[in-house]
Amino acid sequence: MRIPIALISLLIANAYALTLAQPEATPEPTLASTTDASEPTQHLHKRMREVIVNKQHAANQAKKTASSSSEKPPPAWYRTVDGQVEIVKPTVIAGVTISAKPPKTTDPLQEWVSLNKQGLPKTIRPEIKKGRTNKGHPDYSTYFQSATTVTYNKEQLKAHNMAEDEVFTEVQYIEESDLEDHKLNPIIRCTPDRYKKKGIAKDVSTEPFCTPEDDVRLILDKTHFVTWYSRYFAPEVKKVRIHLSNVKESAKQKGWKKRDLGDVDEEDDIDYTPFDKRSKVLEHGGKVKEGFYVSEWVSNEDGYYPLTIIEDWFPPNVYEKKVLISLQPDNVPDDEFSVLTDSIVVEFWKGSKVSKGDFADLHRQEEKHMQKYLTGDDVEEGIDYEEYLIMMTLPTCVVIAAFGMWLFVRVNAFDLSNLKKKKFARDKTTHRMIPFVSKKNKKYDSLPLSNLDVGGSKRD
Repeated sequence: MRIPIALISLLIANAYALTLAQPEATPEPTLASTTDASEPTQHLHKRMREVIVNKQHAANQAKKTASSSSEKPPPAWYRTVDGQVEIVKPTVIAGVTISAKPPKTTDPLQEWVSLNKQGLPKTIRPEIKKGRTNKGHPDYSTYFQSATTVTYNKEQLKAHNMAEDEVFTEVQYIEESDLEDHKLNPIIRCTPDRYKKKGIAKDVSTEPFCTPEDDVRLILDKTHFVTWYSRYFAPEVKKVRIHLSNVKESAKQKGWKKRDLGDVDEEDDIDYTPFDKRSKVLEHGGKVKEGFYVSEWVSNEDGYYPLTIIEDWFPPNVYEKKVLISLQPDNVPDDEFSVLTDSIVVEFWKGSKVSKGDFADLHRQEEKHMQKYLTGDDVEEGIDYEEYLIMMTLPTCVVIAAFGMWLFVRVNAFDLSNLKKKKFARDKTTHRMIPFVSKKNKKYDSLPLSNLDVGGSKRD
């Protein structure tokens, strides 16, 4: 059997290729990541539960907690005033947007902002009921209009029922020039109709202030609007500023309060006559002390000033204090200005701080011991009046109780050995013990009261 030459050549070629082929290099060993037996190989994700949120309630809560700094004001806009174009930049104060761009169409149900007795804003939404508008925009009457008397003769008026020499007089009211500026402010304006009463008898007006009222409480970190009637001052007054002064209450009105405004000499008191005491705090004997804040000059026509109570105005360990709010016009120099002329007394209230952290007292004790361990010194925390009163009260009560017991024993130390046992008359008495009962007609013998009354012994 002959083998084909082609097959022999193919076998020789394959053998030659196997001898020339290089062996492949063995790959270097790599570090494989090992899994700890304690760690689970499967990760179970916690199943989240869907929460149903009331959107309206969430919006209301957001409005309550929102501040003027957290809210973004609307974009700026421009307008033309007296032939000049100016840019108006809206601002947000205590949640109230001022100088916002007015809508193109007038809405009778547009919201406006009212102020309570503390000067805090509250949004009012008008509504229509039975064809009438309730809670509508306030009516300022003619308080912000100028009265002008105009006279007409027969030739000017041309009335058919006027005599030739007759003159007709009419009083016209002209709107204020900056009416458009006031329409950009949604806050209610101060008018004499909104003046309140103050003093002990509530017989004195709070002019020129509308808010806050007399002796109300202004809270720390909140913005309260101080409002006044802009036309209370002379027409030439363009600017005003706010003064804040400390008021020291009398001991009768203050009561047993431990806190005070500080030891201030009586020489710093401001002298005033009884006719100047326009607040019940001053009428009760309060004294006006030094001033601690003066605002910048603001426009009198605006009629409001946002006053934010800050913690720097409170002395150490003081949580409330009386403050006199005064208004100074620009036509009165500083040396002639009296803080009692146009003023009102309020109370600044700091409030109490509540620790919301878990185990806050324990953490403070640990820090105290750690400080003592590191430095060797105790942290001075001051006198705890509650512990001091307990330490002084308990020994005093014990001494008083011991003295009372000793006095009781001394008073009742009598010799009772000379007392004898009293023998009662019993049935030998002759007076009647019970009404309408006769002892003469007895149908039975009385029972023995003791063993001695029974004849014989117990064994009989």
